Amino acid sequence: VIACLRRRMAPKKASKVPPRDQYFKAIREQKLDTLRWCLRHGGVSSRTEDEDGHTGLQLAAAAGLDEAMEVLLDNILKVGNREEVDEPDEDGRTPLMMAAHNGKLAAVKMLVLKGRAPLATKCDAGKTALDYATARKHEKLVAFLRNPKEDESTEEDDDDDEEERQKARVFKASQKLANAGNEQELVHKRKVEAAEALQAALAEAPAPVWEEISAVLRETRRELSLRHKPPLSPSAPVDPAVWNAVCLHELRLEMGACLASLPAALANLTALTTLIVSGNALEGLPDVFQQLPRLRNLEAARNRIREVPASVAKLTGLQVVDFSHNLLSTAAPLSSLSSFVSINLGHNQLTNLPDWDYESLEHLTALAAPNNALHAAPAGLGYLQMLVSLDLSHNQITQVPMELGNLSPKKLQAVRLIGNPLADPRIRRFVETDAPSMVKDLLNHAAKHGYQGDEPSAGKKGKKGKGKGKPDKPPPSDDDGSEPDGSIADLIAALNASGSEGEGEEEKEAAPAPSKAKKKGRK
Repeated sequence: VIACLRRRMAPKKASKVPPRDQYFKAIREQKLDTLRWCLRHGGVSSRTEDEDGHTGLQLAAAAGLDEAMEVLLDNILKVGNREEVDEPDEDGRTPLMMAAHNGKLAAVKMLVLKGRAPLATKCDAGKTALDYATARKHEKLVAFLRNPKEDESTEEDDDDDEEERQKARVFKASQKLANAGNEQELVHKRKVEAAEALQAALAEAPAPVWEEISAVLRETRRELSLRHKPPLSPSAPVDPAVWNAVCLHELRLEMGACLASLPAALANLTALTTLIVSGNALEGLPDVFQQLPRLRNLEAARNRIREVPASVAKLTGLQVVDFSHNLLSTAAPLSSLSSFVSINLGHNQLTNLPDWDYESLEHLTALAAPNNALHAAPAGLGYLQMLVSLDLSHNQITQVPMELGNLSPKKLQAVRLIGNPLADPRIRRFVETDAPSMVKDLLNHAAKHGYQGDEPSAGKKGKKGKGKGKPDKPPPSDDDGSEPDGSIADLIAALNASGSEGEGEEEKEAAPAPSKAKKKGRK
């Protein structure tokens, strides 16, 4: 135990990596904390050279390592000699020349504006930084090096513009705050006016006969449910006062065989969000749904309805619809809607489902159309990634589309296809029991052996725009420091390999990169 404690308490061995190597590695990888430690405590300085005789600033400038450059410049300006900013290599090339040759605009600006690197310095070949930038056709660099003061004035103008923009934002925020106060007053005023109008409408409504409606008008209730209520009269089974209860948000009328129609006065209930008229003898619905823009839930199951009113297409926020157990031969008005969460069209006379844009039905969780005369399961079902329950049982479907395999077995819990003349015997075996455990096997089989049809395969998609080819990368620009990504050694080799670009010159151009040879006499 004592030996173990001694081993734990023993001081850790110091890193065997020399500070000099850590210093240059920190520059290449732009590890700024390590770089600062090496300069302060590691015994290295900004004049320290690597094995090839290059200073840290020369390496950072040649590669455009802006963050490391900023740390090195701060150290030079604080504790070093400003002349180190213009320290040349064996061929007389300064960090500014190297950055100019490689098109590192940000590095050039930092060296000139912050480090005050002289522009007139020439290398052993008699070239300035401007000459190197001109030879490589770095136009923005050339423009800056010809007139760096203009860039400084532009920065000052930008600062002034930023100050003006800040003042404008403050003023706009104050105006917005004042407007918000005015808007709140307007909203409150509108609410008061709406409440007064509601009270006036309720006061003018005819006296109700049924007590349930009296309570709604007296207390401005939001819900009214009339189930199995004896009819008021054969011609008017429902108390007419119900159509003046404009405060209602939810209305449930389940009167049985005595209720064969609804009046156009239904349009008065503009605040309705839920209308349930199931279990009646309705042969149709009034075509006034454009007056009910807030309707979210429409249930009219177990009636004798032959067609969906055309105005239902105006209910853009409709989420739940139930027209099951009716006499529908088409449900076309539903085809333009896309906010559905649940759809039930079972036990009708449909030969086709509405022509939905299935990709837009991104919130649909339940789709049921059993006991119809559907001839096919649409390929668009593969887009319904939120689907939990699918019931197309007891139809005339012979093929299962391949796109059904795009559905998620983690979401989809039930698929009912029993009662269809399915051509694939394995699919018939999968759907015989409707067991949830068979859903995954069914989807896998459909993905591999499902019916493709004549339409192009509608593969699994997410949001629009995904799945397309990635755009080509833009060419590197000389103003963002984006040269081909490579190591600093590659940049140096490219610089040393560059030839002369002047006409009639046979002598190779000296590339502005650090030379391989060390400077003689330099430590």
